[in-house]
This record gives sequence, structure tokens and C-alpha cells, in this order.
Amino acid sequence: MAEGRAEDPWSRWLAGGGLEAIDAIASEALDVIGIMDQQLTLRYINWTGPSVTRAGILGRSVLELVPPDHLELARSTYRRVLETGVGARFETMYRDSSGLHVWDVRLGPIRHQGEVIGLIAITSNVTEQRRAHADRDRFFSLSLDMLVVASPNGYFRRLNPAFSETLGYELAELTAVPYIEFVHPEDRRRTLECFTSVLQGTPLHEFENRYRRKDGEYRVFSWRATVDPIIGDVYAVARDITGHRATEAQLRHAQKMEAVGQLAGGIAHDFNNLLQAILANAEFATASGPLASDVAECLSEIETAGSRAADLTAQLLAFSRRQPLRPVLIDLNQLLRGLMKMLRRLLPETIAVDFIPGHVLASVNADPGQLEQVIGNLCVNARDAMDHGGQLTLETANVVADRQHCEAHPGAKPGNYVLLSVTDTGIGMTPEVRERIFEPFFTTKGPHQGTGLGLPTVYGIVQQHDGMIQVQSEPGAGTTFEIYLPADGRLATEIGDKRAVTPPRGRETILLAEDDERVRRAALRILQQAGYRAIAVTNGFEAIRLLREREEPVQLILLDLVMPQMSGPEAWEQLRALRPDMRVLFTSGYADEKYRKRLPPDAEVLDKPFRTEQLLGRIRQKLDQ
Repeated sequence: MAEGRAEDPWSRWLAGGGLEAIDAIASEALDVIGIMDQQLTLRYINWTGPSVTRAGILGRSVLELVPPDHLELARSTYRRVLETGVGARFETMYRDSSGLHVWDVRLGPIRHQGEVIGLIAITSNVTEQRRAHADRDRFFSLSLDMLVVASPNGYFRRLNPAFSETLGYELAELTAVPYIEFVHPEDRRRTLECFTSVLQGTPLHEFENRYRRKDGEYRVFSWRATVDPIIGDVYAVARDITGHRATEAQLRHAQKMEAVGQLAGGIAHDFNNLLQAILANAEFATASGPLASDVAECLSEIETAGSRAADLTAQLLAFSRRQPLRPVLIDLNQLLRGLMKMLRRLLPETIAVDFIPGHVLASVNADPGQLEQVIGNLCVNARDAMDHGGQLTLETANVVADRQHCEAHPGAKPGNYVLLSVTDTGIGMTPEVRERIFEPFFTTKGPHQGTGLGLPTVYGIVQQHDGMIQVQSEPGAGTTFEIYLPADGRLATEIGDKRAVTPPRGRETILLAEDDERVRRAALRILQQAGYRAIAVTNGFEAIRLLREREEPVQLILLDLVMPQMSGPEAWEQLRALRPDMRVLFTSGYADEKYRKRLPPDAEVLDKPFRTEQLLGRIRQKLDQ
């Protein structure tokens, strides 16, 4: 097709003013417009680049402007449009001194008298647009938050990988059904209401609902969303706040513990002093001689009620982590073997008890009395869950809490632990009950069947030992409590029978410093009846003055830890300077850490309310040391 031949359709088109018409439009266009003949020779272009002149590229093949990587795509696309007369589109790249550029090329045929004689190419520089799309796609893929595009008909149209990773579904599974199918049934109505509100143009901020994972677990999501007013799609961002909500729940629980602890600490001192007087006087009356049966029965009821009240106060203090620890190295297997006889008496014959000891179990540094209380409370809880009998299994093992375990259990700390698991085959618990079992005074039992302090006490004791407690339970599938106690690398010492034998009477002189009159009278009577020479004062100042004024020997002082004006530890600092050989035994209805921190390292504390044999036994031990 020679350009100059009259019968050439290209020449006829040129003669008809085709280029002039194109130039009139293209000269002001923002896009690059090029005209080429059937041999792909550039006949017109309205663009020049930094290193390219218009005259330098006219008459050359347009393929010379295409990068080598895109040459085959460009050649086949140009030829297809020439042969078929159907427009096409492709992208190519061009690099000049200013950098790499992305071009969007749209091709259309040029016809003259029905014959395709060339091509027109409209090329747009879409570099910034493509860069923005690439940035969007990279952020979309990398975001830890879940990014969602939802269509107005209630289906997910596009999701980023974080959504799939969080819920465990493939993206295709998530887009195949309406999104509401993944929402917790209790949250669906609110979710649909919010979705409708967003479709109507109201942006959504901080909406929370629960989404089901593929394994059945529900995760808590916090949403923000808005709508595209033209196409109607909803654009939303969700953040998984399950761990955050769990942490908040732990904080609320800790605040409840603190409140109960403050309440318990506030009343424990005075309450235990009252109980001390009640129990001591009930003992005196019982020991005074033969009593009428009804009087003896009443005194027995008083003692039983007083002991139960003392136990409740101790449970409140244990729950709030205010009960002082007396830790020793413990072999948990040995402790449990010693308790099995007691547990079998505690449980009905319809419940089988099995103990599976861990092999070469590490020792734990713990208070044996409090661990016994933990085990007893868990077994009583299991007994109450198995009204018609069942199986109770206690098991120990050495375990390691690794990063994966800690991520799955908010609040868990990595390390080596000794695990005690208590499993029953009882009725199990609903999720709602399971969330509240460690709340003080929460109980599912009927009136007069429980105080609601058994499991909270377990929780408080475990926390005070820097341990962890986890619960697995489903309705009808039983319950497993897992207690994690920090492992101690040292060898465990043997746990013998700690019960004291009733001590012999004594004739030593004992100074009693106690501000509560009822407790003072009761303790004085106990000491005198045991043969001791007892001297009573009301506070630390009187004790100091007495020892300064009197030279007679005093072998031991029974010193209340919390007294007005001068505490027991403050008084002892001056008393031991006056009588270096005098022994001391502190007593306490309840004392917080500020008092106990002032105690000498070897100090011993007898907690109120104490029984007669406890007081006399501890005194005898101190005097005989």
C-alpha cells in the first residue's frame, strides 16, 4: 500500500481531511492520541516525552515504543483489531528519565468506506492510579484488621486475608452464603438493623457482635462501616477484640475481688475478735462440769456456728488474696495420696474416685492447708454436679505453658508448672454459668445449699500462689478444672501430719497485750487454767511501761498484731530491747500487708479465732524452742 497511490484507501482518507479532523480534537486532549496505518506506522501523535520528539517518532513503527516485555502482547492486540475491526485494550509500561510509567492503551479501528485502514490509540498515563490500586491491595492484604466490602443484598463481595485467618474459613466459604449466617444468633437482629442503617447513609462506629469461627468458637468483633452512595456497597472494618474483652472481664473480676477483699479485711479483724470470745466462752462453759442435755446441745450449736463463721471469713480473705500464705515445698502427689481417704469419706459411694499421679512430679512452693482447701472445694463442687453418681478423676502432671498456650488463654504466663486437674462426669455448665463461677456469692444451688464462696476461694488461693486456673465444661459433658502451680526446681520435702498434740500445762509467766476486752478476758482465762502466770495489758504502751517498771522475768509475750496507737510490730521493737530473752507470739484477727511487712523474719502469727489447744500448743512450742 504505497502512500502516494490514488487508489490507496489511506491516501483517500488523508485527502478527505482525516488527520486534520483528528488533530483539531487531539491537540487539546490530556490523553495521548496516536494514528497508525495498517503496517502500524505512526502517522500522527499529539505527544512528546522528555527524550522523544514528535518528529522523531512519526513514520516509525509504534512497536518501537513498546518495552520488550510487552512487545508480543502489543503486536497481537494491534493485529487483532486490524483483522477483526473490534476495539481492544491493554496495559504497557514506558520508562523515561522521570521513572517508570504505566499506560492504559485503548485501540479502535479507523474505517474508510467500510474498510479498516488503520488504528487510533488513545493512551492514558495511569501510573498514579495503578500505584494507588497497588497500595490499596497491599494494605488490604497486610492489614491485621478485617476489611470487608459487602453488597446490599447481604453477601460479602470482597474480604481481606485477615478475615479468613481469624475465622478459619476459606474466602470462598465466606462469600458463598449471606454474612448473617456467621453471626451469633443473639446478635443477628441488632446486626441487621445496623446494616440497614448504614445502607440508608448513616455511618457505623464501634458496633460489636460475635462471629462464629469454623471450629465453633465465637470471636467478638468491633465494626466501623460506611456506604458508597452510588453503587450501594458497604465498606467496613472489623477488629477482633475478643482478647481485649477477656482482659476487661479479668479487670472487672479483679476489681470485684479488691472490693470484696476490702470489705472482708474491714470486718475480719473485729468479727474474728467477736468469734474468739464466742468460741472461747463456749469452750469454758462446756468444760465447766456436767450440763443439762439441752444446754450442752446449745453450746455445741454455738461452737459449730462460730467455727462455720470463722471458715466463711477465711474464705472471703482467701478469695480476695488477703489470707497470709505459709508456703513449704510440697510433693503434690504425696499431698493427694494423704487426702484420698478423706475424699472418699466426703463423697457418696455412687461416685468413684480415681487418682492418676504424674511421673517424677516437680515440687511446688505452696501453703499445704490452702491447697487442701482448693482440692476439697473442687471435689465438693464435683459431688454436687453428680447427684446420681459418676466418676471423679484427679490427675497431676508436669507441663510447660508456651507462647501458644498463653495466646489461647488471656492472662496466662509462660513457664514450668505442675498441673492438677479435677474432672467430673456431672451435668456440666452453660457458657453463661461458666463465666460467673468465680464471682463471690454466685451459686446455682438452692437456698441453704451453698454460700457461693467455694470456687471463688479456689480462684483466690490459686491466684495468690501465682498460679492459673482454667475451666472446660459443656452441658451434659462434665467439667474439668485445671490448676497450674509454678514448679519449683528443688526437691520436695516430706509432708507429715501437721496436727499438734495437746500440749502439757506450763508455769511460765506470759504477758498478754490485747486491746479487745472480750478476747483479753478469754485468753487470760485459757492461760490461767493451763497453769501459766498471766499478766494482761490493753496495748503496746502498757506492755512497755510494765516491763520497764517491773523486773520479774517474763518468758513470752502474746502480742496482738493490730492495736490502736501502736501496732504489735512497733511495740515489739521496744519490748525486745527491754527483754532480749523474751519470746513473742503474735495474734491477729486480720492484718493487711502493711502490718505483716514490719514483722521480724522469724515471727509467728496465730490467726483468730483460735481454739484453746491451738493457743496452748503454739505457746508451748515457742517456750520449748
